[in-house]
Amino acid sequence: MRKIKIYGLLTCVCLMMQSCLFNEDDIFDESSAQRAIASVNECQEILKGAANGWLLEYYTGEDGEYGGFNVLARFDGNNVIMAADFATDNYEIGEESTSLYKVESYQGTELSFDSYNELIHEFCEPSGYNSPGYAGDYEFVFRSVSKEKIVLTGKKHGVTLIMTPLPAETNWQEKLTNIANVASQASYVTYKLIVNGQEITKMGQEEHAFSVTKVDETGETTVSLYPFIYTEEGIKMYEPLVVNGVEINNFKWDNENLTYICTDTGVDAKIEFYCPEGYLNYLGNYILQLANGQRIQLELKQKMIGKSFAMNFALSGTPIEFVYNYNMTTDCIDVPSQTVGVYQGYNVLLYPGIPGGNFYADDSAVFQGRIANTDPLTIKFTYVNNPICTLMLLVYQKTDGWYGFSTMFQDVTLIKVD
Repeated sequence: MRKIKIYGLLTCVCLMMQSCLFNEDDIFDESSAQRAIASVNECQEILKGAANGWLLEYYTGEDGEYGGFNVLARFDGNNVIMAADFATDNYEIGEESTSLYKVESYQGTELSFDSYNELIHEFCEPSGYNSPGYAGDYEFVFRSVSKEKIVLTGKKHGVTLIMTPLPAETNWQEKLTNIANVASQASYVTYKLIVNGQEITKMGQEEHAFSVTKVDETGETTVSLYPFIYTEEGIKMYEPLVVNGVEINNFKWDNENLTYICTDTGVDAKIEFYCPEGYLNYLGNYILQLANGQRIQLELKQKMIGKSFAMNFALSGTPIEFVYNYNMTTDCIDVPSQTVGVYQGYNVLLYPGIPGGNFYADDSAVFQGRIANTDPLTIKFTYVNNPICTLMLLVYQKTDGWYGFSTMFQDVTLIKVD
C-alpha cells in the first residue's frame, strides 16, 4: 500500500493564522448586513490599492502538496490582469491575461475569479484521462486583509494562500522570467538534504515539491511531501523543514554546483543534487522494436543528468526527439506525453491510443517502462492509466484545434545492444 502524507522531517511547524476581518468589539453596533458590506468594500479597496498588483503564491493539491506557483494579479474595477511563472496552451511565461473577479459576502467575505482565466482555472480542471489535475481553487475566503498582506483559503480544498503587494519598480515580465529560469535550471529529480555537514535524507523532486520515501518493516511505503515555491533566487518552503529543532525555509540556487543553499540566518543546510546509480545503466545503443517486426537502431543519450534521456531519429525527413524520464522508484525509464518535433509548422505530439480506435490528447500521460529481460536489457512500455492503449501515436495539432495523424508505434520495445 502506498500512502501520501505531508509532515515535517522530524517536527512539523504549523502556520496558525487568525482572521482580522471582523472586530467583535463592535458586534452589536451595526447589523450583520452592514458589517458584510463594509468588509466587502474594504477588501475591494485594498485589492485595487496595490498600483503594481499583488504576488499570489498559488499552492495546489490537498494541503498544498503539489507546491506553489507565482501568479501576479492587478485588480481594476471588475477586471483582474494576471501573469504567471509558467506557460499554458495559450499564454507564455509572463504574458498577461484579463478576466473578471468578484468580492462578495457569502460564507464570510470571498474572492472569486468568476470568468474563465486560463492561468487560474488550468489548476482547477482534470488534466486528462482519469487524472484529477492539480486540485486547485478559483474561489477563496479572506482570512485576513491589510495593505501589506492578504491571507486566503481555498473554498474547495482549503489551502492557505498568501498575497503581498509588488513594489512599484517591479517589472512583471522580468520577475516571472527570472523565476522560471531558476525552475528550469533546478528541475533535477534526485537530491540529498545536508545539515551541518551531515546527510539527513535523500529526497526526490517532483515539480514543486520534495519527496521522501520510506519503507517500514511490513513493506508499506510512505511518501512524505514537502512543497515549495520558486523565487528569483531559489525556493521558499510552504512550511519550514525542521531538523533537530532547526527551521529551514529559504534557499538560493547555485547552478554551478547544482545545489540549493539555505539563506536563513545561522542555518548551515543545503539540498544537493546527486546522480542515481541506476540512471547511468540506461545510456547506450538500442534496437527500437515494433509490433510489425520493424527494428531501428538508435542511441539513448543523456539529456539532463540523473533525470532524462533523448533518442533522436527522423520520420519522412522530419527530425524527431523522444525524451525518456528516469524513474527512480521503478529503476526504469518512462515515456511521457510530449512535443517530439515540428511538421509543416505544426507541433508533433506523442499521445496514447487504442488499435483501431481513438487517442487520448492527455498531456499528463505516461508510458511506464518495465524490464522484461535483463540479458539483453529489454524494456516494454505500458500506458499507466489504461493498459489497452498499446499505441504511441504521433499527431500534429492544427491551429483550428483539429489533429492530423502522423505515425503509429505499437507495442514499443527497447533492446539494448551495448
